Amino acid sequence: MIDKEHSVNNTDNIPQANDNNFVNNSKSLRADAKQNREQILDAAYKVFAEKGLSIPISEIARQAGVGIGTVYRHFPNKEALFEAVNISYKQQLTKEAKSLVNNTDPGKAFFDFFTHIIKDGFTNKSLKDALNAGMSNSDVLQDFQSAFANLLTKAQQAKAVRGDIDTKDLITLMMSLLLTIEQRKGDLDIGRFNKLISIVSDGLRYKDTINKST
Repeated sequence: MIDKEHSVNNTDNIPQANDNNFVNNSKSLRADAKQNREQILDAAYKVFAEKGLSIPISEIARQAGVGIGTVYRHFPNKEALFEAVNISYKQQLTKEAKSLVNNTDPGKAFFDFFTHIIKDGFTNKSLKDALNAGMSNSDVLQDFQSAFANLLTKAQQAKAVRGDIDTKDLITLMMSLLLTIEQRKGDLDIGRFNKLISIVSDGLRYKDTINKST
């Protein structure tokens, strides 16, 4: 006769899936995985910025302080990693643009943001690719374009920026500037670089603003 107290139905001593140790270990693993992913993204941003997209995954892993297998567990290839970096960068820009949209000086807010992006291109070798790259996450791209458009609209309404341009024009202009910076990096010192930004910015200003300054 089977002793009911010791039958297989007695699960008092069997570890359960919701055991506190199991839950804590799972949380710890998730936290470690999240930390690894953030380290990889931070390292990838720096490496792509300094050396461009030709850098191997192994160098990114080394900079992140993780094994190359850890990188591939999060990102199947370099293209996926670059897209993740691109998404993170656009989210950062979007946050900055949104923080500036209610600035009491819309013209200054717009030109500060525009100049910030161009200055990033002076040190970031992959920024041109990031701005131009398509993304599978279209919501992030649309959010960035919307925030940028709001900054532009506010500046145009304040008659700080000419009214016949849109965000597509601006992105094309920024791409051209970044390409020039990339091609002339060797002989483009900071003084000439700032002069270039000033010339381009003057071309974007509302014409009455230019006339008043002359």
